[in-house]
Amino acid sequence: MKTLLKGGWLIDPAQKINQKADVLICDGAVEAIVKEDTSAACDDVIDVTGYIVCPGFIDLHVHLREPGLSHKETIYQGSRACAKGGYTTVACMANTNPVVDNVEVLKKLQTIAWRDGIIDIKPIAATTVGLAGQALTDHNALVKAGAIAFSDDGRTTMRDTWMIEALETSKRFGVPIITHSEDHEITDHYQDEVYPIEAEYKIVKRDLALCEQYGGHLHVAHVSGEQTLAYIREAKEQGIHVTCEVTPHHFGLNDEMVNTLSPMSKVNPPIRSPKAQQAVIKALIDGTVDIIATDHAPHEESSKKGTYRQASYGISGIETAFSVGYTSLVDAGYMDLENLIVKMSTRPAEIAGFKDVGALKPGFAANIAVLDIGSRYEIDRMQFVSKGKNTPFHGMKVKGEVVMTFYQGKRVYMRTEA
Repeated sequence: MKTLLKGGWLIDPAQKINQKADVLICDGAVEAIVKEDTSAACDDVIDVTGYIVCPGFIDLHVHLREPGLSHKETIYQGSRACAKGGYTTVACMANTNPVVDNVEVLKKLQTIAWRDGIIDIKPIAATTVGLAGQALTDHNALVKAGAIAFSDDGRTTMRDTWMIEALETSKRFGVPIITHSEDHEITDHYQDEVYPIEAEYKIVKRDLALCEQYGGHLHVAHVSGEQTLAYIREAKEQGIHVTCEVTPHHFGLNDEMVNTLSPMSKVNPPIRSPKAQQAVIKALIDGTVDIIATDHAPHEESSKKGTYRQASYGISGIETAFSVGYTSLVDAGYMDLENLIVKMSTRPAEIAGFKDVGALKPGFAANIAVLDIGSRYEIDRMQFVSKGKNTPFHGMKVKGEVVMTFYQGKRVYMRTEA
């Protein structure tokens, strides 16, 4: 079975391709990038004239909630929300119920993903048992079972000993240790108000020092402010193996644009000042920030009502990430589209060590996003595929939209034309 994506503008940073070209797909893989018309030799020709064609997006930080929390999200709906956002590979965090802290639960997650998912779903395992920070999980067994990283996301691994052991695991297996970066000794005092950036940069400073001393690969999740980025920038200059991510809500919003004490805006770490937002954007531009990750955190409606203290942390962000990124970064003049694709596809694949995605090289999986950068629309949370409709982006006017998503050559999402 041969399929041709014909007439599009191909952007593949890994191959330094930024030109009009067709993509020939055979049996789920990229067969070739072609400039001449090969339509006659294909079983299916899909006209993508006027659109951008690029490698499918990769997110190293999502919460798909299963097993155990299907009232918030299911892998069935969550994977379809990912596909709508142009994502073909995502890595899901371990804070499910039960926690992904042993091989049995990890295999249960994999079974649900294989059965219900329409994209590639990779498991991240817990660093400590129950995310409680009291005992290490069996890192060796979890890596062998398919864990692509370790994280106690939602809780920071506060005990130095366990972070050292995690970094030793990273050295042994070449997997990143993803740190939540929240000093709970500080944040536990902030129940009815936004906690300060100090809680983030103090624990990041500790983790960077441990990484410098013991080695391994430290990946700092959802960085939100200037001082944290300064520490990471300095660590990179010193040769410490650290990478980091930022989210669309931290570069696309600030506390003058939304009420940070509104339950819909409650996220961890908080949406911060315009100065912090600009620091995040600057770090994206200068390369201090490696990737964009959504921290997609869907919740049922009831958990986002009531007081700030009562509301759950999190934003359902996988479906709006490209549009917010294109609007806030590319259309705003901070970076070009090619660099945005690097942050959303090429570089995440490199960080995670994924071998056949993040580029459209012959033999690689035909995981592809087709983008309409001329599209303008208003974000409507009630149109989300995800079960979680929780977003502070509701009503925001954006530019740039995913038209189609292909996973292993199969079209798993197509925009409905009005």
